[in-house]
Amino acid sequence: MTRALEELINTEDPGWPLVQEWIADAAVSVEILPKDPEKSAKALLETQVTTRSPMGAIVYESGGLLIDHGWVRVLGSGHAKLPRSLPEWNAHARKELNEEDPGYLFIGDDVLGGFFAHDGGGLGEGKGEVFYYAPDTVVWENLGLKFAVH
Repeated sequence: MTRALEELINTEDPGWPLVQEWIADAAVSVEILPKDPEKSAKALLETQVTTRSPMGAIVYESGGLLIDHGWVRVLGSGHAKLPRSLPEWNAHARKELNEEDPGYLFIGDDVLGGFFAHDGGGLGEGKGEVFYYAPDTVVWENLGLKFAVH
């Protein structure tokens, strides 16, 4: 069942302040790409994750995040500097992988060709955690980080 935008926006316990804390505490630079309100609403609806979670908050509140001068890119609702949204990138990946639902969501990538994904059960014993697909080892590695979705 698809939830309406109003059901996905959490004003009582939003995840964005937590994301802002992480950014403030980061040891490297983090650029918050400005959001386009229409794109952010569309991306949140397509993602179907509430803004209570860090993932939903990043999708709704930003065009994405560029970490360490763009070495790591976290997908949001899209921006000229990161011209793909989280739902667009995942739809493209599913098409390329020829998989309806691989059991994970791509949430970012790095300049070395690696991918970050939130495990929804498709990557093994780390459901709810972030995994990294390293281009040199070509295996998914559990980073032991949570990136909760609600």
